[in-house]
Amino acid sequence: MIVRSVRTLVLLAALLSAPLLSVPLLSMPVSAMSFSTLTLPDGRRIVLGEGLVAEGDADRLRVALKSADRDASGHKVLALDGSGGQIVEAFAMVDVMDDESVSTLVRTGASCASACAQILFLSGVHRTVEGSGRIGLHSCHTAGDRSRSMACNELIAQNALARGTPYGAIMAFLHLTPATGMAWLDAPEADLWGFTRKPPEAAQPGP
Repeated sequence: MIVRSVRTLVLLAALLSAPLLSVPLLSMPVSAMSFSTLTLPDGRRIVLGEGLVAEGDADRLRVALKSADRDASGHKVLALDGSGGQIVEAFAMVDVMDDESVSTLVRTGASCASACAQILFLSGVHRTVEGSGRIGLHSCHTAGDRSRSMACNELIAQNALARGTPYGAIMAFLHLTPATGMAWLDAPEADLWGFTRKPPEAAQPGP
């Protein structure tokens, strides 16, 4: 309930306050995110989303997820590799992820930054960064004087909080990292800050 109300506020902000749609977190990419089906060694199929979030990606994601299998926890998996994009469309994609019960993954060698990390990745039921994968975080800013947008940061932080990410952790990066910069976290750092949430089978100790 909290998440959907936050998303509604984001859409209203986009309609009533166009300056929130600014670079780099809220950029207007030229091309849309591409979706493909990736088959894992165990034969399970997941969806790979690559590129910038653009208008229409929510509908494309819904179609792509139809080809994905569910994991041991009953969730489909979206692997992410992208540098940001449109905030409104990213939240529309989260609605699709909620409907399909989707966990998120940043595979080794992949990077997920800005709206990809702060909205899509952090909205997964389970969230994993593998190997040399990394996530990038930074602040929203206004289009005019490019000052930090606390309203935009708060919307993103509340969405993350509703999904189990510590509010102080996400807000620390949103508030302290300039919109023109990027704070990169590798897999151990993402775990340490509470941005990941491992599935039960992955969290259990081995024999």
